[in-house]
Formats: sequence, structure tokens, C-alpha cells
Amino acid sequence: MNMASNYQEDSDEGSNQRSSGSSAEYSDSDTDSEAANDSGSGSDSEEDTQTSSKRNVCMNYNRGRCRYGDKCRNEHICSDFLKGSCKFGAGCRLNHNVQSSSSRQDRRRSRPAEIETDEEFDGPYKWQLNLGKGWKNISNDHILEAQYSLPNTKGIKIYNTQAGVISIDFTKMRVLKKKNIKVRRMSAKDTEWLWYYRGDHCWYQYGEKGKASPIQSSKLEKEYQNNRSGSVKFAVDSTQYEISFKEMHQRNVSTGRKRRVRRRPKYEPSQNAGLSGITSQLKNMFSLSTNKTPEWQFKGRSQWYTFQNTGGCSVSSADIERCYQQNQTTMNFTVNSDSYSLDFAKMSQVNQRTQAERKVRRVLK
Repeated sequence: MNMASNYQEDSDEGSNQRSSGSSAEYSDSDTDSEAANDSGSGSDSEEDTQTSSKRNVCMNYNRGRCRYGDKCRNEHICSDFLKGSCKFGAGCRLNHNVQSSSSRQDRRRSRPAEIETDEEFDGPYKWQLNLGKGWKNISNDHILEAQYSLPNTKGIKIYNTQAGVISIDFTKMRVLKKKNIKVRRMSAKDTEWLWYYRGDHCWYQYGEKGKASPIQSSKLEKEYQNNRSGSVKFAVDSTQYEISFKEMHQRNVSTGRKRRVRRRPKYEPSQNAGLSGITSQLKNMFSLSTNKTPEWQFKGRSQWYTFQNTGGCSVSSADIERCYQQNQTTMNFTVNSDSYSLDFAKMSQVNQRTQAERKVRRVLK
């Protein structure tokens, strides 16, 4: 599928996002009704067995609750995979191997010729759209991948497709307001997945250097692969936390406070990323060669001062840099009882009570 490189990302910051798209389209309160229609699965009123011309598929297995396990008389295989419409691709928790299903009567059957293996593609990832006539590659999909790898980005708009403007919800991996169009991201088996939680100012990676998080992304990913509906408990000092994979949130066991959690791939430029990929690689090479740490400062009356998480200030220079790297346009923080808004585009901070404005700069130390 050919489409122009007109993309518009939608981030968590609402009115502070870079794009002008409606953030309501990507609201966390969206229901799963459209996602169910997109997946091509039947409703709850269907029988526990879905009969096709060749096999009996256990729908309880597809819903994640077959009590018979390996002794089930019906076939344990992803029903959407058989239809060629599994949006999870290689990351699906259900069986995609026709020869290894639990149905004894179907084990000897040959694999249908029309079924494609999601893992068979070049590169670390591949984005595809299905407009009703099979899956087609999205050109310049490194742009989608770059946005998807950012934890604060909830979705993206693609322009000039055969179906017009398409809004993709990254969180639920679906096309919004167009039930007949499906989207999927296929992932290589060696993809490195990173886990983030929503802090007070921006998203933080678990186990990231400088943060008091004893649990690493690699540990969370391992537990997630073992049980995608499970949970993981950990402690920071004397405070107990629990991460729910099913609800994708982190909960303070004592206070009950919840924070959103997201799982995103570590960005790897595609071999076909073109000039954008080359530019990114050159930027990384330059960053490594300088080996300097960015520092954020605000202008006082006679000199510049570095942001420090002391003296009543709720953010440090590292906190601001993290939000800056996530492509946020603004961030809010407090100093004692006063609230401030930092504008990355204008490189200034504004006291929300007095409207006093000061210059802000980013320097390499």
C-alpha cells in the first residue's frame, strides 16, 4: 500500500501535544467494542466450538478459559490467525502453529496454503493495513515505529491512504471509527521491549539509571510473556507496588493509587528508513562522540541557574530532559506553592499565578 509520508502523532499531553488532532480519539476511556469487531471474532452468544469446513476450533481457548487443556477434543489455535486477521502477529499469546494444536483429529491435517506466517519478513518490524482485501505493507513504516516507540504517544494519523485519513490507536492497536479496516504490527522474535510508567511529569522507564526502581524492563517482559494476564509485585524501600499486565497499571498497595503502564519496543531504524534513518544514526553517532550531558537552566536576574530537585522545586534537569526527549511541547512543575509551565518551543517558563516569564535554555556540560 502506497501512502504519502503525512503523519500526525497524538500524545498523552492533550492540549500540549505537537499535533492538532483530537486527543479524544485516543482517550483511555474508549471501549473495546470496535476492537472486537476489528478482530473478526464472534460475539459471546456463539457456541464454545466454531466449526469451519476443515476444523473445530475451541472458542473457550481463544477466550483464555478452556478447562480441558490438552485433553480438549477441539482445536486450540488462534481463530483470527486461521482467518488471516490476527492483529497481534508474532506477539499473540495464542497458538499459531497448525501442527501443534490440541485437537487430535486435526493434527494430521496439512497447513492451509492461504495462511501466512507472521514471522516471515525482513527487518525488525513491519506495519500493515487490511482494507478488506488482505494485508498490505505500509510504506515508510519507520515513521509509525518511531512514534510507537515513544511511551507518551497514544496514536497517529496517516493521510492519503486508499481509505482517506486513518487514525491508529497504538494502545489498543486498532483503526478508530472505521470498523472495516484493521491494523497490525509484526515483530521479530528478538525485539527488545521496554516498560514505562506515567510519573508526575512524564513517562519513566523501569530500571532506568537514576531512578529508584529495582525492577528492570527485561524482568517485566519475561513475566509478561509467561502470563499476559498476570501481575508482578516489587518494593521501593518500604513501599509495595503491583503491576497488572491485564489492566496495564501500577498500583501502590498501601494507598491504592494507580499509574498507567505501557510496553513499547526499543526503536530500531529500518533498513528502508532512508534519509530519516541515516539522519537518526548520524545523530546518535554525534551524541556518542560528544559524550556530554544536557543540562537545563532558567535565567535569573543576573545569571543562569540549573534546575535541581531541591529547595521546593519538583523537577530536576534530568526530568526536563526526559520530557524533552519524549517530544512533549510543554511540562508542568511546582516550586513551593507556585505552579509553572515550561514551553519547549518558546524555551521559557511561566509562573501560572503571576504570569512572570523567564527564559530557559538547554546546554551541554
